[in-house]
Amino acid sequence: MKNLTLIILLLLASNITTYWYSSEISSIFIKTEETIIAEIQLETNCELMNEAFIAVDLITDKSVSFNLSKAYLRTLDGNPIQIQMNPKFSDVTSNFALHKAQKKMKIEIDCNISNKLKNTLESLRNTFKN
Repeated sequence: MKNLTLIILLLLASNITTYWYSSEISSIFIKTEETIIAEIQLETNCELMNEAFIAVDLITDKSVSFNLSKAYLRTLDGNPIQIQMNPKFSDVTSNFALHKAQKKMKIEIDCNISNKLKNTLESLRNTFKN
């Protein structure tokens, strides 16, 4: 009987403690989604101006264009961000790498080594030849 009373008291104490600290306990296991404004710095050695590129949040489908190599995108921390060609260039396709959203980001595009990017630039040149 003494052991049963002790077990009941321990269960009550643990339940009260769990209830009292439930928000702290849940914050350990559940990551809250933090809204951020990602400052994206674009560095490229391409022949195109930075205004020819946009940054797109692939989850929310929000996009922003670059102004003097910087763009500011409201998104959630960790959402996938991709650099794409501006929709003004509808005949041009691109497939750049994904980056996880952070408050300060620096994305580099090297036109000299990427075959896909060379194909994109060639497609862009052909678009403006017509």
